[in-house]
Amino acid sequence: MKFTRIPEDTFKNIQLNAGILVKTFSTATQEISGLLGATTGGLSFTAEPTYEDFGEDIDNCPKNTKELKELTEWAVSLEGTFVTVTADTAKKLIGAADIDESDETHIIPRNDILDTDFEDLWWIGDYSNVNSGEHAGYIAIHMLNALNTAGFSLTSTDKGKGNLGFTFEGHYSMDAQDTVPFEVYVVGGESSETPSVLFDKHAVRLAEGEKYQLTTNIKPTTATVVYTSSNEAVATVSAGLIEAVGEGNAIITGTITVDGVAYSDTCTVVVTAV
Repeated sequence: MKFTRIPEDTFKNIQLNAGILVKTFSTATQEISGLLGATTGGLSFTAEPTYEDFGEDIDNCPKNTKELKELTEWAVSLEGTFVTVTADTAKKLIGAADIDESDETHIIPRNDILDTDFEDLWWIGDYSNVNSGEHAGYIAIHMLNALNTAGFSLTSTDKGKGNLGFTFEGHYSMDAQDTVPFEVYVVGGESSETPSVLFDKHAVRLAEGEKYQLTTNIKPTTATVVYTSSNEAVATVSAGLIEAVGEGNAIITGTITVDGVAYSDTCTVVVTAV
């Protein structure tokens, strides 16, 4: 059947597992801190836009005219259930609360909201077929000015775990009113294979004026090969194409640099006079 198929890179573009909820995350180094707790049943994130049709009440104007459509706001929320709790997590779930300075196990709710009650949160989930190691793939959602608006709820079970539900909502700020309270990162994983350069031949004999195209296999394939000749009076090289110039010997080198480390291979060229 012609249209019964999936993309060949499907496994490279799948989000896996429930993910985690943390306070901070570096997209550059993948370092996390402030894991909020263990969850059950996965997490659900939604970012719902509100659109206004300013042409709806204009005579002779069709509804949903794109030039008269405006996005006015985003409603951002992250829902889930914790099965672990600490004093810090409880404070975050209560929302408007303080930890007693004289007793860090005592959380005191308030009737007012402070600016310090709003904190950024990150949800990070595994992504792609390379989802472990230094360069693992991930999908990350950064929620700005998050506050749990569902209140504090604890549901205990007989011979089971207690569940603490939450609904964190992202909020705009007066200081940055045009900043939408969420952003998304989708980063594919990179294989941890050792970088390398490999020529198809390591010795070539040519007559003056002859050429030979080296085939070069490199890992990672995104690296750039720099070719050099030890004696350009004997042989020159450009993009792997060797050209015999004069009688003698020369060494052709192909080099890639990955994370500041150079990897190379060589080919000896012997040129005979015509």
